[in-house]
Amino acid sequence: MSAYVVLLAGLYGLVLGIYAGGWQTLYNAVKLPWVLLVTLALSAASLYVLNAIAGARMSVAQTVAIALTGLLATVTLLVSTLPVVAFLMFCGSRSYSVTVLANVVAFAICGWYGARFAADAMAAMHDDEAVRRRCVAVMQVWMWLYGLVGLQMAWLLRPYFRQTEVFIRPLGEGGNVFEALVRLVLRVVVGGP
Repeated sequence: MSAYVVLLAGLYGLVLGIYAGGWQTLYNAVKLPWVLLVTLALSAASLYVLNAIAGARMSVAQTVAIALTGLLATVTLLVSTLPVVAFLMFCGSRSYSVTVLANVVAFAICGWYGARFAADAMAAMHDDEAVRRRCVAVMQVWMWLYGLVGLQMAWLLRPYFRQTEVFIRPLGEGGNVFEALVRLVLRVVVGGP
């Protein structure tokens, strides 16, 4: 599953990089799978512990496999959105803000469906109804946590949509993803680049 996540996320990242041009084409193909898998590695322990508290009797490997299943569903759906997202990026207004927002929306929608898929997989692992309900609830909460950590990871490893010679932005540039999203939405709604 990890290999497919790398392949599909790399393909999505490649298309994002083509939009930016230059080295960003290669950088994005590497960064996007890295963001997703490192976020999973950072978040997997919390999923295992929360599931154990909820009554699941699953190994660490089984827990990671369930999370990886949701991630694979997410990137599979992301690649299926590439025609629409690419159309908006290359044939639309070529507005930086619209491009970023279209990709954030694609990630959010596909991530939600991936989370549902993982929650269904978690439910299928348990025969006891009470444990099943608790573990599905834990999985849903954990996927929100994964999404928030992933958003901040993606923010830290930017840029994605602008040509640059650096792999990631200088670490001195502060802020967080939530401030940036508010500014982005305001730029799209009010107007601007």
